[in-house]
Amino acid sequence: MSFNLTQEPWIPVVNENFERREVSLITFFETWETQREILAENPPTTLALHRFLLALMHRVYQGPRNIDHWLEIREDNGQQVIAYLQERADRFDLFHPEYPFMQDKALTPDKAVSVFALHTMSTSKVFSHEHEWSGYSISFQEAARLLIRLNAVDVSSLRSSYPPKKGPSTASSTPTINSANLLIQGSTLQETMLLNLMQYNPAGEIPSRVSGQDTANWEIGYTGIPKKEIPKGYINYLSFPWRRLCLFAENGRIKQLAITMGHSFPEEIKVEQWECHIPYRDGKPVRISLDRQLWRDAHCFLLTADKNHRPQIIDWLAELVLDGVIEDTLCFRVFGMSADKAKPLGWSVENFSTPTIYITHEDLAGLLKQATVIAEENKQAFRAFRGSPYYVLAEVLKYGDAGSLAHSLGGAARYWALLDREFTELLYKLPKDKETDENEITRYGGTCLPAWEKTVQNAAREAFTESIESIRDYRARALALRALNLLLHKLRKFSTPQVIQEITHVHS
Repeated sequence: MSFNLTQEPWIPVVNENFERREVSLITFFETWETQREILAENPPTTLALHRFLLALMHRVYQGPRNIDHWLEIREDNGQQVIAYLQERADRFDLFHPEYPFMQDKALTPDKAVSVFALHTMSTSKVFSHEHEWSGYSISFQEAARLLIRLNAVDVSSLRSSYPPKKGPSTASSTPTINSANLLIQGSTLQETMLLNLMQYNPAGEIPSRVSGQDTANWEIGYTGIPKKEIPKGYINYLSFPWRRLCLFAENGRIKQLAITMGHSFPEEIKVEQWECHIPYRDGKPVRISLDRQLWRDAHCFLLTADKNHRPQIIDWLAELVLDGVIEDTLCFRVFGMSADKAKPLGWSVENFSTPTIYITHEDLAGLLKQATVIAEENKQAFRAFRGSPYYVLAEVLKYGDAGSLAHSLGGAARYWALLDREFTELLYKLPKDKETDENEITRYGGTCLPAWEKTVQNAAREAFTESIESIRDYRARALALRALNLLLHKLRKFSTPQVIQEITHVHS
């Protein structure tokens, strides 16, 4: 039995006519100029497929070492990857007798569970409605994607212990869990993959230090007792064996899969040293929340300052922008899967586009952060501290719990919804709001930020007013609105248009 990923269709893509089909690894690189995107059955699998394909490209090209090498890779148009796949096709067979792709053949059927049970091996059944007696099975194509997903996006949980140990073992969450995972979206799959192909220069320890042979784990093999291990380098990290897996086929379908804990990092080692697509704040990954708009953390993807570190891929893209090989706009696609320990809470995907000037002008990105700070400060209008509008409302109404009242009226949700579109407009207006003096010093934001503060406060006023429309005690409403206006006045920073920030820019 054989199912070779280099020849069999299994990667779900959407073409230029928005038609979805599955392609093999070789066909992927033969046609990536005419494909729009990868679209798997769920966002975690889509993310995992991108990471696998990036690992494959890094392995083949051993780069890009610099901008010239990046341009050479673009010109090569995937031909070296195709040659590698043809030469090493045996390493991509799901059922190879010696080294089945991304599997450990030492795992025996007694370690296997029904495929449907993978959705219920945590404390939540939110992702599956199957029953153990339903006869649920998956195709080989789905199984290939599942292998890659489990090894790249999986929550911590009680997994079977690896032989010869007995009893349950706790598997570590992959770094992609509870993290905002950034992918740059291009107009074609070729452009998407190239934009996400991080600079790889082991001699300069970019993006990370290399110790030993930095190669993909599908070449090394997924065998041996799991241990705490440091990746040999970035390629090794992207294919790190977080899980041990083995598929068991029956009548051309996969009904069972063995899964145990895999490798993990030593406690003192931080993933941040290798991870290039996640922003970090205070040494922790920025999370994408199910109830928090992504734009409120937009600066985390654009700015490295204080305790905030944008993704390393953005530092590399900034070099490409300055060299003139990338256009004026980048489209960000941010994947997040939230979990509470072993309990998956949900996944989300959010998109926003940004002028590239933000990733090359640190101070301009800093102004964008100031804009989000203004919005965060004015959300105080929807809290329930003493003297706040909702506190005053509760006091007049003799409503004991002001916090509960504020939550039930939903003013904060209205507030953030009103600012969604406004922030996008600010994102594109801010770089154009500039003045250059006789010393060739360019000043940004003199008009936009005061106008933004006015927009924010108007949104707060509108959202709060709408939230209390159902209150029939007009005296309570009037006093609450008075408290709102007093609070907004205290929070106001700008009274007249003024220069907010100076950005030194010497025009050539």
